Amino acid sequence: MDTVVVYKANLDSVQPVLRLLRKEGFNPVTLDDPNPSMPHYLGQAYPSVRDACLISIAVPREEAPGAASVLRKWDKSRRTSVQETTKNLSRSLWYSSVIVAIIALILLLFGVLSDAAALLFLAWLALFALFANLDRLGLRRRGTKAKDPQRRYR
Repeated sequence: MDTVVVYKANLDSVQPVLRLLRKEGFNPVTLDDPNPSMPHYLGQAYPSVRDACLISIAVPREEAPGAASVLRKWDKSRRTSVQETTKNLSRSLWYSSVIVAIIALILLLFGVLSDAAALLFLAWLALFALFANLDRLGLRRRGTKAKDPQRRYR
C-alpha cells in the first residue's frame, strides 16, 4: 500500500489524531513505534531529539489531500483553543499578582511581611486557581446579561 505521511504527532496526540481521521472515514496508520520511555517534552527542550519524539501518521495516497485538510482544520481549532486558554491564564496571573502585591504592600506597611510570606504565596496560589476556574465555577459574566422579560424598570 502506497502511503503518505500527513501528520507528525507527539506521543500524547497520536491517539486523538488517529480517532479523528478514522471518524472522518480515513484509514490512518502509524509508521513509527511509539517509545513510551522517552518523554514527549524532550523534543521541546532538545531540538536534536525532536524527530525521535514525533510519530508519523500516514494515510493511503488517494486519501492524503482530504486527510490533510481535516488535520489543518483540527490543528487550527486546537491552536485557537490554546490561545484562548493562554489568554485566560495570563489574565488570571495578572489579577492574582496585582491583588497579592497590594496585600504585600499593606503587610509591609504593618511590618509583618516577612512573617506572612508563606501565607502570601498560598494566597496568590488560591487566587490564581480561583481566577483560572471562574468559567467552571460559573462566576464569570459573558457579554451582556439577557434582559428578563418579567423585570420592569420603574
